[in-house]
Amino acid sequence: MRALYKLFKHVVVPTEMPAKPDYGDIDFLVSGFLLAPPGAALDWQRMVARVKDAFGTPHGKRGYLNPDVMFFAIPKPGEEHVWIQIDIKVCDAADDHAFAWNQVQLDYASGLKMLGSQIKPLGLTISPTGLHIRVAEMEATNLPGSLVCVTKQPADVLKILGLDKRFLYHGFATTEEIYRYFASTWVFNPAHYAARLEESKYRDHLEDRSGPWVSFVTEWLPQYYPGYRLPDQDISLDEWRKNMRGRDA
Repeated sequence: MRALYKLFKHVVVPTEMPAKPDYGDIDFLVSGFLLAPPGAALDWQRMVARVKDAFGTPHGKRGYLNPDVMFFAIPKPGEEHVWIQIDIKVCDAADDHAFAWNQVQLDYASGLKMLGSQIKPLGLTISPTGLHIRVAEMEATNLPGSLVCVTKQPADVLKILGLDKRFLYHGFATTEEIYRYFASTWVFNPAHYAARLEESKYRDHLEDRSGPWVSFVTEWLPQYYPGYRLPDQDISLDEWRKNMRGRDA
């Protein structure tokens, strides 16, 4: 990490899942390339070259399918012909708050994506710029214009969703604790995932998610919520969403 501090203003390691094996997640999040002139566009070729020099490796490139990520292979100390992959996501953030928001979106194997999936049918959207309310009357004709930013402060987002700040401060010892934490928010309904699993596109791409979140959907939820239903839920998912969308969070 020290080598990256010489090249970037911000360098962090996103919080990993507890007892994490290699899930293929982002290793570093960086922003503020120090060798770029103020106000200049990101020079990806130069960034890749300088990081390769810092890591002492000839192997590195910008991602094709993930163009905001740089991929490197560095030699493993003490083992000949063994290489370690390092993934570095570059955040083109304008300020410290924007960088913090980008960081929290990567924490716990991009756990906020799971919340984002649940809140979207409730009229809320988590985007790279913050938490937004969608104006229902405008969604069909002007989706970007229908988004009203509520906040990009991670702590405020969690508060709105009824969650404490453990997500921000390494507050989980096990994946079980994280699962229960996510199931405690008022936006949670396991029936949401039952509906998603009926979509072929969702099923086809489910395995692309980090392993613990695949287990959350396919193993943990049906174990603790048989039939993917809340206890004593006697209304349809659509009715539940309609009721919750009108709730004052």
